[in-house]
Amino acid sequence: MEINQARNLVLQAGLRLVEAGLIARTWGNVSCRVDADSFIITPSGRSYQSLTADDLVQVRIDDLSYQGSIKPSSEKGIHAEVYKRHPEINFVIHTHQENASVIAATTVKAIPVGGADPRLGEAVLCADYALPGTKALRKKVRRALAESTGQAVIMKHHGALCFGRDAEEAFAVAAALEKVCADYVINRYLKLSGATEYDPYALAAFALRQNKAAVPAVPVRPGAAGRLDADSDREEAGPGGADGESARQVFEERIAGQLAETGLYRTIYQRNPGINAIIFKATPELQVLAAAGVRLKPLLDDFAQIIGLEVRTFERQDQDGVAEALRKSAAVLLKNTGALCCGANEDDATAVAMILQKNAKALIGAALFGKVRPINRFESMLMRYVYLKKYAKQAYVPGTESRRP
Repeated sequence: MEINQARNLVLQAGLRLVEAGLIARTWGNVSCRVDADSFIITPSGRSYQSLTADDLVQVRIDDLSYQGSIKPSSEKGIHAEVYKRHPEINFVIHTHQENASVIAATTVKAIPVGGADPRLGEAVLCADYALPGTKALRKKVRRALAESTGQAVIMKHHGALCFGRDAEEAFAVAAALEKVCADYVINRYLKLSGATEYDPYALAAFALRQNKAAVPAVPVRPGAAGRLDADSDREEAGPGGADGESARQVFEERIAGQLAETGLYRTIYQRNPGINAIIFKATPELQVLAAAGVRLKPLLDDFAQIIGLEVRTFERQDQDGVAEALRKSAAVLLKNTGALCCGANEDDATAVAMILQKNAKALIGAALFGKVRPINRFESMLMRYVYLKKYAKQAYVPGTESRRP
């Protein structure tokens, strides 16, 4: 492929990753094969919206060497493994998509597909965990690729690797993978619970009861935080707005207004000068976790890096506790309410909300499939430290005054 064509395809795909919600912030990466010896890949730690063709890096497949001062993505090695093993593949996307990330946090080794989707083979395999960007991760991905018959691999506690003959096929694989992962979790719930239909509140509460080690020893009721399918919320959504998403937005706006009136937001801003934006989220998963009083720990590495080592639950009236916790973490849970997600600007807070929701679903999914195993504290601290040092000038980090330009 002509190199400028490859650059343009990668630029377009990077923006598409963000728009499709397959990544948050600069996490994830895209590459396109140029020839038998090299590929073009996105650079390390750069916003996709700010990239130009000159920012992309050409990397050799055999030894990962490159020219110039711009560093390629730290995950270039796993892309190279795909190109080595699959000469017919010309496009690779590394995503942090939500449902695949849920499976990444479980003890599941593979998701059986049985050839129902030829792009995913007989099963989607999970590569064992290793710290992102390391040779150990590359080795484990190589092993999973060697055993896989499909075009996607899930990386434990990390994300997914999807690939195709072109960008369209790679994105189609990512979409197919997301559906398969969602169905796998829901079917597990239906089988274990005996329920006849899927309900996110009921699934979350059931999962936490299944694995009491994940939460304090208290009962968790679906809707303890105020279910959004209540008549009042449907009415507030207005004509044509009775679907869950519209009702939730109305609910979130109402509660955010109430929290602001209590002075909670003012206290947070006064105590944390690095915080300039707060988003309140009340998804079913976050509501149930908040009702249970969970201390949410990193089950996914982007949580450890961007949010912190844990997200604690506080009573709404404990303004001092909330403000203090946000000095070390980018989010808190509010008992029987939802979550506050914070950043230096709205984009940062939105990214925190996306990652928090994903980690909440990961905890729930992990509880459905057995023991909940967060990333160990030392590795979480190491990733947090590297993030602070490497990205402090590019993104808001709780406890610093750094801001994204």
